[in-house]
Amino acid sequence: MNVLSVFPVLSIISGLVLIIFILFNKFGLGNNKKIRYVLSSLLFIYVVTALDYHLSISNLIPATFSGITYFFYHFTGLLFYYFISIYTKSEINTKKWIPIVGAYTLLRILVFLPFDHDQNLQDFVAALETSNYGILVLVEYVLVSSINIALMFLAYKNLKKAPLQIELNESQKNLYKWIKTIVVAVILMQIVVFVTTILGSLDIGNFNFYLKFETLIYSIFFFIFAFSIMHFPIFAYSGNFEDLPTSTIEKYAKSSLTDSSELYEQIKEVVNKELLYLDFDLKLNTIAEKLNHSIHHISQAINQSAKMSFPDFISSFRIAEAKKKLIEPKPDTIFAISLDVGFNSKAAFYTAFKKHTQMTPTEFKKLHKS
Repeated sequence: MNVLSVFPVLSIISGLVLIIFILFNKFGLGNNKKIRYVLSSLLFIYVVTALDYHLSISNLIPATFSGITYFFYHFTGLLFYYFISIYTKSEINTKKWIPIVGAYTLLRILVFLPFDHDQNLQDFVAALETSNYGILVLVEYVLVSSINIALMFLAYKNLKKAPLQIELNESQKNLYKWIKTIVVAVILMQIVVFVTTILGSLDIGNFNFYLKFETLIYSIFFFIFAFSIMHFPIFAYSGNFEDLPTSTIEKYAKSSLTDSSELYEQIKEVVNKELLYLDFDLKLNTIAEKLNHSIHHISQAINQSAKMSFPDFISSFRIAEAKKKLIEPKPDTIFAISLDVGFNSKAAFYTAFKKHTQMTPTEFKKLHKS
């Protein structure tokens, strides 16, 4: 038996095991269930695709099922982008993306509807080469694949620029570099899949080989990616005590910090008195060192007493300072104020300001004037 014939089945089994692992184990994904559902959905599409390829190679299904897989495949880029956004606690502009996603989903539906459900996948692809409909399918596939690749590239940029809430030790730094490498590999995987699909459609004689090769790529890269991302704790991005592994939370629950309110008052005092919030790169480690406590204790005190994460806690000081500057008789520009109070970008300032006040800085200025 050809070695490549094993990989479609291997991809299906390993993918399903990995999905179960993601859904029912905490590890580095924190307590946000949404992030698990998004990552599981992404992996599920690839599992279904591997199943589709296995059945197509075995001539066990009509083109109907293959068409359904083809339809869902266009969500991979969006899910990947959304996953990285949730993982890094980045904001995602749903108003911007919904029309874009809706438009190319409609396009894919219109292309999907004319599929000839009486042909197997290989015969269907072969027939595309001699019809105008085949050109439409090719153009649509190139367009949607380009969108997927672009979204994955944007996700990588978000991962690179996302602020970390703790100073990483050497092992964490190496793991972080490894994760970034894996994300790049996933983007390259998407490009390889795109190329092999085009080659497979042009070389019907070796069509099954390309299908098997794609499942080999899936089984390698997505397993490594998901495994790696779970071992770089989301706590590094969120600073939220509840995002720590259960074993760590239990350990500190039994520690000397039985009442976090006293430590919380000390944290507020040092942040306010020393103007630590003006440092856009402020991390949990800085406060922990000043108060001679662990970063987990600092995070625990903030989470339990302020009912918010470390980034939101620091933002509250910055927003309070920004409000004073916004209502001055001749205030600076909003961009200048955002930098003055400790934000590293105007976008981050707008997001935090609206989160804390339910209005934009511009709306706040107008309200004060009125």
